[in-house]
Amino acid sequence: MATTAVTLSVIAALLEIGGIALTVMDISKARRRLAGYLHRGRTVYGSAALNVEAALSLTVTRANSTVEQRVEALETQQQNLKEELDRRDKQLMDRISSRFEGELKASEQTLDDKLTGLRDYVGGAEEHWWKAYRGPLVLVLGVVVGLLANISSAAS
Repeated sequence: MATTAVTLSVIAALLEIGGIALTVMDISKARRRLAGYLHRGRTVYGSAALNVEAALSLTVTRANSTVEQRVEALETQQQNLKEELDRRDKQLMDRISSRFEGELKASEQTLDDKLTGLRDYVGGAEEHWWKAYRGPLVLVLGVVVGLLANISSAAS
């Protein structure tokens, strides 16, 4: 009986040491994976900058124009001014809208890259439950075998 208790005690000690070693290795592996994730390259996407266009064109009249011609030119410019302002307002809104959409898409792409990296990090740990918990399970098995060794020793 004493031989059985000693054998079970040795097996229990080996299992406990092995379980602790496996747990430490798994923790080290997880730390390396986390460090790899934290140090991976980051890509930040940007959108194109606004284009700059020419300013309002002006019509230059000759200095020897009559007053009526000058008034007529001013009235024409005043009528064209409303159309020019409407055109520029529409153009500005189109630019702002396209710029906003570009920035939104760039931000979405940047966040998508970060999420993909996070999914790869978390999903990379997908493994069979036995492999994920093998260290603690071997340790528990060692404790159970140690308990059996104590029971066997007490019985003799």
